[in-house]
Amino acid sequence: MEFLTSVSNMDNQSVVLIVFSVLLAFVLSSLIVFTYEKTAQEVATPHHFIQSLILMAIVTTTIMQSIGDSLARGFGIFGALAILRFRTNLISTRNISFIFASMAAGIACGVYSFITAVIGTLAFCIIAFFLRLTPFSRKSNMLGQLRFELPAASAEFEPAQAVIREFCNDFVLKRYRVLYTEEKGEYVEYQYEVRLAKDMQGAQLAGKLRRIDGLKDLRLNFSDTYVNLTD
Repeated sequence: MEFLTSVSNMDNQSVVLIVFSVLLAFVLSSLIVFTYEKTAQEVATPHHFIQSLILMAIVTTTIMQSIGDSLARGFGIFGALAILRFRTNLISTRNISFIFASMAAGIACGVYSFITAVIGTLAFCIIAFFLRLTPFSRKSNMLGQLRFELPAASAEFEPAQAVIREFCNDFVLKRYRVLYTEEKGEYVEYQYEVRLAKDMQGAQLAGKLRRIDGLKDLRLNFSDTYVNLTD
């Protein structure tokens, strides 16, 4: 800490200070990238995104050094950046937090607030690892779409609900339709969104539902997604 404080007090135009701030931004962004790789839930690592985290910290540091204490430079640089159009869609909000962490490290290094940069980056990385070990971080987010049919006059709806409740932590009836055909007569089609208590119990759930009298056209599929399956 004493070393970082002594470096921060150097002349702002010192080449050593400029080089040190860029190198520190590189080290801190690399630490953020390491944290992202070890805590991300994606199987395939997005290498371009990882490279952008490091490059973004260095670019942000350079921009902040160029602005310095000049308000006119600040408006000029950010006005020039406003011309750019960023059209990359980031589905995961977690990835956005890592982008902001990289930019924050770059900004702190660019204004020569090295202690803030180091403490803030370390705190972010430690909390990211901590969250990875808590129930807030699921290794899978298996959401299922369950559909089946029952005769309209059947009394088996409650038993079907009991089976779903047995195997699922969460479930909700998304919609149902009352239909009629010459072959089946009047019947009801139910559609649920479910989350299993254990990810691999789908076969047991389907098997127990099939044993209910009158239940037909059972369809059950799962997908690891954060998007509503019925959209």
